[in-house]
Amino acid sequence: MSDTPTPQHHDGATPAGRQRGRFMMQVLWPAFLMAIVAEGMVFSLIDPQELEIVGVYLADSREAAYTVGFFVFWLLFACSSGITYLLGHGMRDGPQR
Repeated sequence: MSDTPTPQHHDGATPAGRQRGRFMMQVLWPAFLMAIVAEGMVFSLIDPQELEIVGVYLADSREAAYTVGFFVFWLLFACSSGITYLLGHGMRDGPQR
């Protein structure tokens, strides 16, 4: 094991931390924005209290259905953006120099 310190940038972040932050911004932020759009479009056309899934009403309150719907949309769009990111950048362990 070597005692060499991990290289730090002027903002104190390690290269791995910067790469993780870039990944979060390129995947989760667009997914968040698209979840907002999808939520607005879907629930402007559909009343969540009229939806039935397997004979049971989706939620007792509209707000709960909106919340669950938003997080489901965000998860789906994050998966889509994540796959696109991995296809474009590969699964590199470290930053390229």
